[in-house]
Amino acid sequence: MYRLFLHPAALALILAMGTAACDRAVQDAPAMTVIKTDAQSIADGRKIAETQCANCHALDTDAKKRPEDPPPMRYLLAQYNPYTLSEDFQAGLHVGHEKMPDFVFGPLGAEVLLAYIVSIQQEPPAEE
Repeated sequence: MYRLFLHPAALALILAMGTAACDRAVQDAPAMTVIKTDAQSIADGRKIAETQCANCHALDTDAKKRPEDPPPMRYLLAQYNPYTLSEDFQAGLHVGHEKMPDFVFGPLGAEVLLAYIVSIQQEPPAEE
């Protein structure tokens, strides 16, 4: 029977390299976005939503203007992870239909728009 034997120094080296690799992966991971909840951030996010989003998405408790309109903003987080949405806002939001323009809000714009979206979220109604 063949028995694998590692010299203690080799084992220590392998463990050290593995630990360093894990530490590096944690350092390279993107920072988790903190979702703001203060009134000023929410108000600033609403201003962005009114100018950039309200033409298609219903805001607050507004009804959809047309049945083909995209989902109201108050239901977005039922479909999207807020942290992923924040990254998309910063990197350049693009979805797979031709009428949705590309938006790049930058870090501050993404923070406040997400604050507004989170502040108005509701459970979508059950489909009939």
